Amino acid sequence: MPIRESDVTEAALVVLQRDGYEALSLRSVADQLGVRHNTVRWHVSTKAGLLELMSDRVLAGCAAPPLPAPPMKRVRELFERLRTALLAHRDGARLITGVFTTGPETLAFAEAVIGSLIEADRTPQEATWLYWSGFYFVLGLTAEQQADQQDRSAALKQALAKGTYPTLEAVAPHLSTGDFDRRFDFGLTALLKGSAD
Repeated sequence: MPIRESDVTEAALVVLQRDGYEALSLRSVADQLGVRHNTVRWHVSTKAGLLELMSDRVLAGCAAPPLPAPPMKRVRELFERLRTALLAHRDGARLITGVFTTGPETLAFAEAVIGSLIEADRTPQEATWLYWSGFYFVLGLTAEQQADQQDRSAALKQALAKGTYPTLEAVAPHLSTGDFDRRFDFGLTALLKGSAD
Protein backbone atom coordinates (compact mmCIF):
# COMPACT_ATOMS: atom_id res chain seq x y z
CA MET A 1 0.00 0.00 0.00
CA PRO A 2 1.46 3.39 -1.00
CA ILE A 3 2.62 5.80 1.71
CA ARG A 4 0.51 8.95 1.94
CA GLU A 5 1.43 12.39 3.26
CA SER A 6 -0.80 11.77 6.26
CA ASP A 7 1.17 8.57 7.00
CA VAL A 8 4.39 10.60 7.03
CA THR A 9 2.87 13.13 9.42
CA GLU A 10 1.55 10.49 11.81
CA ALA A 11 4.88 8.62 11.78
CA ALA A 12 6.70 11.87 12.55
CA LEU A 13 4.42 12.45 15.54
CA VAL A 14 5.20 8.93 16.77
CA VAL A 15 8.94 9.68 16.55
CA LEU A 16 8.41 12.98 18.37
CA GLN A 17 6.43 11.31 21.17
CA ARG A 18 8.88 8.45 21.57
CA ASP A 19 12.24 10.13 21.05
CA GLY A 20 11.70 13.90 21.37
CA TYR A 21 12.30 16.86 19.10
CA GLU A 22 16.07 16.38 18.77
CA ALA A 23 15.62 12.92 17.23
CA LEU A 24 13.18 14.11 14.59
CA SER A 25 14.45 13.88 11.00
CA LEU A 26 13.27 12.69 7.62
CA ARG A 27 15.42 9.60 8.11
CA SER A 28 13.92 8.78 11.52
CA VAL A 29 10.45 9.10 10.00
CA ALA A 30 11.44 6.79 7.14
CA ASP A 31 12.74 4.28 9.69
CA GLN A 32 9.46 4.50 11.60
CA LEU A 33 7.53 3.79 8.40
CA GLY A 34 9.92 1.04 7.33
CA VAL A 35 10.58 2.73 3.99
CA ARG A 36 13.50 4.34 2.20
CA HIS A 37 14.47 7.91 2.95
CA ASN A 38 13.55 8.95 -0.59
CA THR A 39 9.97 7.73 -0.08
CA VAL A 40 9.51 10.27 2.69
CA ARG A 41 11.28 12.96 0.65
CA TRP A 42 8.80 12.41 -2.16
CA HIS A 43 6.05 13.70 0.17
CA VAL A 44 8.07 16.31 2.05
CA SER A 45 11.44 17.49 0.80
CA THR A 46 12.78 19.22 3.92
CA LYS A 47 12.58 19.01 7.68
CA ALA A 48 10.96 22.47 7.64
CA GLY A 49 8.18 21.09 5.46
CA LEU A 50 7.77 18.15 7.83
CA LEU A 51 7.46 20.52 10.81
CA GLU A 52 4.75 22.45 8.97
CA LEU A 53 2.70 19.29 8.43
CA MET A 54 3.19 18.21 12.04
CA SER A 55 2.34 21.63 13.46
CA ASP A 56 -0.90 21.74 11.55
CA ARG A 57 -1.75 18.21 12.68
CA VAL A 58 -1.17 19.13 16.35
CA LEU A 59 -3.87 21.80 16.05
CA ALA A 60 -6.39 19.33 14.58
CA GLY A 61 -9.83 19.88 16.08
CA CYS A 62 -8.87 22.91 18.18
CA ALA A 63 -11.46 25.07 16.40
CA ALA A 64 -14.10 22.38 16.02
CA PRO A 65 -17.61 22.94 17.41
CA PRO A 66 -19.16 23.06 19.85
CA LEU A 67 -17.78 26.35 21.16
CA PRO A 68 -19.30 28.82 23.64
CA ALA A 69 -21.64 31.42 22.13
CA PRO A 70 -20.23 34.53 23.91
CA PRO A 71 -17.23 35.56 21.80
CA MET A 72 -14.72 36.16 24.62
CA LYS A 73 -15.61 32.88 26.30
CA ARG A 74 -15.05 31.31 22.90
CA VAL A 75 -11.60 32.92 22.67
CA ARG A 76 -10.67 31.61 26.13
CA GLU A 77 -11.88 28.12 25.19
CA LEU A 78 -9.87 28.19 21.96
CA PHE A 79 -6.64 29.12 23.75
CA GLU A 80 -7.32 26.47 26.40
CA ARG A 81 -7.73 23.92 23.60
CA LEU A 82 -4.46 25.09 22.05
CA ARG A 83 -2.61 24.53 25.31
CA THR A 84 -4.21 21.10 25.73
CA ALA A 85 -3.20 20.14 22.18
CA LEU A 86 0.40 21.23 22.74
CA LEU A 87 0.64 19.37 26.06
CA ALA A 88 -0.72 16.21 24.41
CA HIS A 89 2.47 15.97 22.33
CA ARG A 90 5.96 15.67 23.70
CA ASP A 91 7.82 18.90 22.85
CA GLY A 92 4.58 20.16 21.27
CA ALA A 93 5.31 23.84 21.94
CA ARG A 94 8.88 23.51 20.73
CA LEU A 95 7.65 21.84 17.56
CA ILE A 96 5.34 24.72 16.66
CA THR A 97 7.55 27.62 17.76
CA GLY A 98 8.91 29.42 14.73
CA VAL A 99 6.95 27.33 12.21
CA PHE A 100 4.82 29.15 9.67
CA THR A 101 2.15 27.00 8.12
CA THR A 102 -0.96 27.70 6.10
CA GLY A 103 -2.42 24.30 6.88
CA PRO A 104 -6.19 24.02 7.27
CA GLU A 105 -6.19 23.35 11.03
CA THR A 106 -3.91 26.31 11.73
CA LEU A 107 -5.99 28.64 9.58
CA ALA A 108 -9.24 27.38 11.12
CA PHE A 109 -7.88 28.14 14.59
CA ALA A 110 -6.78 31.66 13.60
CA GLU A 111 -10.12 32.24 11.87
CA ALA A 112 -12.04 31.21 14.99
CA VAL A 113 -10.01 33.34 17.40
CA ILE A 114 -9.77 36.47 15.26
CA GLY A 115 -13.41 36.19 14.15
CA SER A 116 -14.51 35.92 17.77
CA LEU A 117 -12.44 38.95 18.76
CA ILE A 118 -13.92 41.02 15.94
CA GLU A 119 -17.37 39.86 17.03
CA ALA A 120 -16.45 41.21 20.49
CA ASP A 121 -15.92 44.66 18.93
CA ARG A 122 -12.16 44.54 18.53
CA THR A 123 -10.80 46.27 15.46
CA PRO A 124 -9.26 44.00 12.84
CA GLN A 125 -5.77 45.11 13.92
CA GLU A 126 -6.51 44.63 17.64
CA ALA A 127 -8.06 41.23 16.97
CA THR A 128 -5.08 40.08 14.94
CA TRP A 129 -2.47 41.36 17.37
CA LEU A 130 -4.35 39.95 20.35
CA TYR A 131 -4.47 36.60 18.54
CA TRP A 132 -0.70 36.66 18.11
CA SER A 133 -0.16 37.76 21.72
CA GLY A 134 -2.34 34.93 23.01
CA PHE A 135 -0.75 32.37 20.70
CA TYR A 136 2.79 33.31 21.75
CA PHE A 137 1.81 33.42 25.43
CA VAL A 138 0.46 29.86 25.21
CA LEU A 139 3.54 28.68 23.28
CA GLY A 140 5.98 30.26 25.73
CA LEU A 141 4.35 29.01 28.90
CA THR A 142 3.82 25.53 27.46
CA ALA A 143 7.41 25.35 26.24
CA GLU A 144 8.57 26.13 29.78
CA GLN A 145 6.25 23.49 31.19
CA GLN A 146 7.47 20.87 28.72
CA ALA A 147 11.15 21.70 29.19
CA ASP A 148 13.35 19.59 31.38
CA GLN A 149 12.05 20.58 34.79
CA GLN A 150 15.07 20.76 37.05
CA ASP A 151 14.91 22.55 40.36
CA ARG A 152 16.20 25.97 39.38
CA SER A 153 15.31 27.62 42.69
CA ALA A 154 18.77 26.98 44.20
CA ALA A 155 20.55 28.51 41.18
CA LEU A 156 18.19 31.48 41.23
CA LYS A 157 18.69 32.00 44.96
CA GLN A 158 22.46 31.97 44.50
CA ALA A 159 22.29 34.43 41.59
CA LEU A 160 20.18 36.86 43.61
CA ALA A 161 22.10 36.50 46.88
CA LYS A 162 24.50 39.37 46.13
CA GLY A 163 21.72 41.92 46.56
CA THR A 164 22.15 43.37 43.07
CA TYR A 165 18.52 42.69 42.17
CA PRO A 166 16.47 43.53 45.28
CA THR A 167 13.09 43.42 43.55
CA LEU A 168 13.78 40.02 42.03
CA GLU A 169 15.05 38.77 45.38
CA ALA A 170 11.78 39.88 47.00
CA VAL A 171 9.64 38.09 44.41
CA ALA A 172 11.91 35.04 44.01
CA PRO A 173 9.31 32.53 45.27
CA HIS A 174 7.02 33.60 42.43
CA LEU A 175 9.74 33.46 39.78
CA SER A 176 10.42 29.76 40.20
CA THR A 177 6.88 28.53 40.68
CA GLY A 178 5.82 25.59 38.56
CA ASP A 179 2.08 26.14 39.02
CA PHE A 180 1.47 26.26 35.29
CA ASP A 181 -2.32 25.92 35.41
CA ARG A 182 -2.70 28.97 37.64
CA ARG A 183 -0.11 30.94 35.67
CA PHE A 184 -1.92 30.11 32.45
CA ASP A 185 -5.27 31.21 33.87
CA PHE A 186 -3.78 34.41 35.29
CA GLY A 187 -1.93 35.30 32.08
CA LEU A 188 -4.85 34.59 29.77
CA THR A 189 -7.25 36.53 32.01
CA ALA A 190 -4.84 39.51 32.05
CA LEU A 191 -4.43 39.35 28.29
CA LEU A 192 -8.16 39.30 27.62
CA LYS A 193 -9.10 41.68 30.45
CA GLY A 194 -11.41 44.51 29.46
CA SER A 195 -12.83 42.62 26.51
CA ALA A 196 -16.60 42.60 26.16
CA ASP A 197 -18.48 39.29 26.41
